[in-house]
Amino acid sequence: MYRMIGYYICERIKIPCFLKREGKMISVSECFGGIHPKLDTCFFQNSYVSEEERNAYKRRWNLEDEKAGDFIRETGALLGSRLACDGRFSSLSDARRFYDSFFAKGDCILVSVSAEEKYFKFLCGEMQENGCELTGCADENALLGYDILGWDTGSFHTFLCNSLQEMLPAAVFNGYGLLENSYDEVLAFAEAVQGYGEPVEWVPCRIGRCNY
Repeated sequence: MYRMIGYYICERIKIPCFLKREGKMISVSECFGGIHPKLDTCFFQNSYVSEEERNAYKRRWNLEDEKAGDFIRETGALLGSRLACDGRFSSLSDARRFYDSFFAKGDCILVSVSAEEKYFKFLCGEMQENGCELTGCADENALLGYDILGWDTGSFHTFLCNSLQEMLPAAVFNGYGLLENSYDEVLAFAEAVQGYGEPVEWVPCRIGRCNY
């Protein structure tokens, strides 16, 4: 059984040139910039995000005027216990409401992230500082593909962050930029890249599609 880690609203983004592939991808790693809402841009008042960037983001997702007030209230109510700073929702109902209210019109997909029991338990320990609960329920969403993830200081890295796929000639990617190999193969890939790239424990994860 794959136990639930959480839910993300992921935009399909153009695959970066350094991955040496064409097409689009999704990722629950903040390194690729496709997770919504981007709290540092539309909620937190961080000095490194310019006013121009904030306004452009709000215009793009129609987070202005009355809708901005709704967004701020919804985010404030969820942040901490049900919405983590990296954009992870602990509740599918919360994630669906956010998706429907603010991000359904873009090229976004609501996804689940889950892992087998031993990896789920490991991530529970790693993600304690994240604040947002891991429910651990079974992931019954349609399989979108697999990823190899590592938790580091409040958010996920993916093995793609350091182009570790170049170590895996048998890796096959689907139209979402996710691994379409069998789970056993992905498990072997995770073992093969341990100790490389980011200083994290690489974990094979199931990515499901929650849109309806």
